[in-house]
Amino acid sequence: MRLFYTIWRRAALLRAFYFHDPRMDLVPGEHLASDGIDADFRAALEARPGWTRGHVELLERAVILFWERYDDLAARAAEFSAPRLRNIGVIRRSDEIRPYAQILNESSSVLYLDDLDPTRSHPEFAAYLLALQERMCETGEVTLAPIHLAPWWFGRTQAQCDAFTRAAGQATRPDASIARAIAAALPWLRQLRHRTLRPARQRSGHRPIPQTGLLVPRAIENEPVVLLEQIRADASECVRAFHARHRGRPGDATERLRNWLVDDRPPLLVTDAGGQMLWDPERPALTDALLGRLSSCTEGVVGDLHADLVCVADHCRRFRASLRRPDSLPTVDPETEQSGYCFLHRDRQRIAYNLDEAGIERLLGPEVPYARAMLGARTAHEWAHLAVDAGWVPRHVTDTQWASLCQGLTDRLDATVASLPRATRETMDADIAALGGSGATGRSLLEIFERRLPDLQANLLAARYQTDVERETYVRHNIRPLRRDYPPPRRLRMLVRYLFEMQYLRLSEMEDPRTYFLETTWFEADFFETGILDEAGLDALDAAAAELCRAHEVDESHFHSPTAS
Repeated sequence: MRLFYTIWRRAALLRAFYFHDPRMDLVPGEHLASDGIDADFRAALEARPGWTRGHVELLERAVILFWERYDDLAARAAEFSAPRLRNIGVIRRSDEIRPYAQILNESSSVLYLDDLDPTRSHPEFAAYLLALQERMCETGEVTLAPIHLAPWWFGRTQAQCDAFTRAAGQATRPDASIARAIAAALPWLRQLRHRTLRPARQRSGHRPIPQTGLLVPRAIENEPVVLLEQIRADASECVRAFHARHRGRPGDATERLRNWLVDDRPPLLVTDAGGQMLWDPERPALTDALLGRLSSCTEGVVGDLHADLVCVADHCRRFRASLRRPDSLPTVDPETEQSGYCFLHRDRQRIAYNLDEAGIERLLGPEVPYARAMLGARTAHEWAHLAVDAGWVPRHVTDTQWASLCQGLTDRLDATVASLPRATRETMDADIAALGGSGATGRSLLEIFERRLPDLQANLLAARYQTDVERETYVRHNIRPLRRDYPPPRRLRMLVRYLFEMQYLRLSEMEDPRTYFLETTWFEADFFETGILDEAGLDALDAAAAELCRAHEVDESHFHSPTAS
C-alpha cells in the first residue's frame, strides 16, 4: 500500500499544536506520506530553530526509505503488517524527555534532531529507527524488535550497511549504544534465514525464532541471545541514567509549591498509589506528606508537578463557575475508575491526582510532551461525565426517533455481518454466536456502541473547557490501532469501537480527519483488504453512528456562558 499525496494535498498547519512543546517538534501524520513531507510543512520545519534544509531532506528521505522497505516486507512476509502513517516526534532536548516515552499514546515514532543532522547521520540510520519503532508497535515488544526486524537487512547492500554503521558510530541519542550493537551484529543478522523471504535449504540445520519466521543457523545460534541481553541491559541503563539525572534537591520549588497550596487552596486532591491522601484542600497547611515525597526530586520535576496541579485547579474552577446550580451535581458513581491522568474521587466529588500513577512517572523526571495537555483535557472530561450523570447532556429526540436511529445502525451492522466473505466469517463464527447469532448480532453490537455514549456526551461538554491544544491532544491520544485489544475473531467488536472513536474526530482541527484515521490505525488493512467493508460501507456505518451521537446536546439551562477559556 502506497500513499502518494504530497504532490496535491495541503493540510492546514496547526502550528500551536505541532510546536507546543519547546523540547520537541511534532511532524504530524497528516503532513506525511510514502513520498515524504508536504511542501507547507517542509517550509515550517526549515524555519524552526536548529533545523536546516539538510535536516528536512534527510527526514524526508528516511520516511521514503522506511515506507518502501517496510511495505515490501509486508507484501512478502506474513509476520509484517503494512506500514501506517505515524506522527514523528523530533526531540530537540534529549536530556529532558524519558527514553522510550510514548508520545500521544501509540500514535508517534520518536527521533532526535541529531539523528537528522546531515553532517553526522544518514537516511539509512533514520529509516531503520522508524522501522524499529513500527515493529515495536506491531508486536508490543521493545527489546526483541531488532531481532524481529532482521529481514530489513537481507536486501541491503554493503554500502547501505556501512552508512548505517557510520551513523550509529556518531549517534548522540541516549540509546546510541543499542544502535552500535545492532551495527556490530549486522554480519550475522544478514546470515539469518526466513521461511518465505530467504528459505533455508535444510530446515534441520536451523533453529526457528517463534512468531518471526526467522531461522538461525546452528553456527550462530547463540548470537540472538547475546544481542537480546545486551539490548535489554543497554535500554535499562539508558532509562536508569535518565532517572539519575533527575534525582537531586528541589531547591526553592517545594517552598513555592507549599505556599501555593496553603494560600490558593486549589480544589483538588493529591493521592498516592494506595489511595491515601497526600494533600487535601480542607486541611491545606498539612503539606508534609506530599512535600516529603518530593525531597529527592529536582527543581524541574517539582515545577512540573506544580504546573500540573495549577492546570487541574484551573479546569476545576472554570467548570464549577460555569454551573448555574453546582450543588445539583450528583455524587460520584462508586464504580468510577480511580486511575488515569486524573480521576473523580469516588468519595469526595473532587478531581484526584495520583502522584504514583502507573506509567506516568511523575516523580522520576520531566513530563512527557503533551502530558499536561492530556491532563487538562482529562480533567474537563471527568467533570463533564458528572454532568452527564446529572442529565445535563440529554437526547433531544423523541423515543420514537431514537428507536429509529438505533434501528438504522443495527440494520447497517447486520448487513455488514451478512456480507462477510466466507473465510472471514469462519474466523468470527464463535464471536458472532456469542453476540446472539445471525439476526441478533447487529442489536448486540448496537448495545456495545450505546454503552459508550456517555463518553460522547462528556466530550460534547468537555470540549467547551479544553484549549485547542488539549482537544487536539485528546483526539490523537484516542485515535490509535486496536489490534492488540481485538484479535481477528473479535473484529466486529473492533469495528464498533472504531465507529465510536471516529466521532472524536469531529473535535479535531485537522482538515481531513477521516484520512488521518484510516492511514494511522491499520483500518484499511483490517477491514477493506479483508473484505469486511468497503469505503461505501464505512460511510454508511459512520453516518448511522453519527446520527446517534448528534441526537445529544448540552442543556444550556444548567450552564453560564461562556464556559470556555
